[in-house]
Amino acid sequence: MAVVAAFVLLTSCIALASVLAMRGVLTNQLDDQIKGSMRAVLLGYVTTGDADVQGAQTNPEYGQIYAGTSFVFLHDGEPVTAGTLNGASPEVLSDENLERLVDGSTVGTCQTVSLTDGMGDQRVCTYPAAVNGQPFGDLAVALPLRGTYQTLLALSFVIAVSVFVAALALVALGDVLIRRALRPLTSVIVTTERISQLPLDTGEVQLSNRVRVSDPATEVGRVTESVNRMLEHIESSLEARAASERKVRQFVADASHELRTPLAAVQGYAEITRKHDASLSDDARESLGRIEAAAHRMSALVNDLLLLARLDEGTEIDRESVDLSLLVIDAVADAQVAGPDHPVALELPEEPVEVVGDLMRLQQVVANLLANARIHTPPGTHVEARLSTDGDDAVLEIADDGPGVPAELQATLFERFVRGDASRSRAAGSSGLGLAIVRAIMTAHGGSIDMRSAPGDTVFTIRVPLVASAAPAGSDRTD
Repeated sequence: MAVVAAFVLLTSCIALASVLAMRGVLTNQLDDQIKGSMRAVLLGYVTTGDADVQGAQTNPEYGQIYAGTSFVFLHDGEPVTAGTLNGASPEVLSDENLERLVDGSTVGTCQTVSLTDGMGDQRVCTYPAAVNGQPFGDLAVALPLRGTYQTLLALSFVIAVSVFVAALALVALGDVLIRRALRPLTSVIVTTERISQLPLDTGEVQLSNRVRVSDPATEVGRVTESVNRMLEHIESSLEARAASERKVRQFVADASHELRTPLAAVQGYAEITRKHDASLSDDARESLGRIEAAAHRMSALVNDLLLLARLDEGTEIDRESVDLSLLVIDAVADAQVAGPDHPVALELPEEPVEVVGDLMRLQQVVANLLANARIHTPPGTHVEARLSTDGDDAVLEIADDGPGVPAELQATLFERFVRGDASRSRAAGSSGLGLAIVRAIMTAHGGSIDMRSAPGDTVFTIRVPLVASAAPAGSDRTD
């Protein structure tokens, strides 16, 4: 647009100069016409005899008198005769126009004056006149500038239209050239949009897309080359990260697998020792109980780590039709037994809710969420399990009226080894892997888990795809 504005400004200046130059040319031509007709006016309407006008461009044919010619003959500076020639005899000039012609007349020059009565601007030339070789006075002859103005107006219109058309052509040409020059950027946009839709946070990512490089000598070509180099750098960084994650997962899996055997041995020896409980001292029995509890917690932690490692590796889960309604009923019953000081309300739809998934893993998800509500809230907290459907998904909400999750923990609550124990009071130990396992299992099922929390209202929501043939849920019932 700056180029177009500069073009319009430049052409406007040229057009203005052209119009002003043409105005000067046309005015000079009009002056020549006036001077050429002055002797004829003098002989035809002022005097007879051998008349002449000094400085006027007279000719033997006395020149041509044009329609609309006005004249004033001055003797000793006073008008003697005057009129406007539009026919056989002169028309009388009004006193005001006569005064304007006289006032605008300077002997030996041509000037522009403005007349009334619709006569408009006039070009008037005044020169000394002589008859029979004797000074006879001064003759002022005027012609309308209407024709000159019309010519200038037409010229201005043509120039304006030409500038407008040229500007449009320049805009169109510039648009074509710019689009052609920036066309390679379309490939950059498409490529970057595809990459922006890729999940880059975890796992292996293939950044095989590259931008086709146009002319590397142009700015756009250099941009595309820079984008490709950036993509190569990102790809290598993601590959390094993926390799590091694989090593970590492999280490966790191997360590978890190797730890299972010594843990099983510890638990086995503890059970054998427990058979001789009568011969043990009180301190020995207490120590043995601590060993059994620690071994049990360590075994559960190892199993959780091994499960996460397998899910991270993309291990296939069992996929079958699961009645989520029955699963939730059983999980709530177990939670009531495990935590009688945390009453659990159950809300189910009338029709069974069937999903596609791994029964054991889905049981683990619901059990973990109910245990999370029980462990991290004080006694007397009310828990509610609400099952419903939403489109093609089954929706399970586990809500409690406990103190809520601290705001600073909500963004990382589903990360591994994150605990919300600071404000949600603990009744038992927590490894910090429960919610991470829930998210991993839901991801493996093609579902999701979300959480919103405020004091007195914490809700965990999971969504699992329904069985395609499952009937839609009807009205709710409350148990």
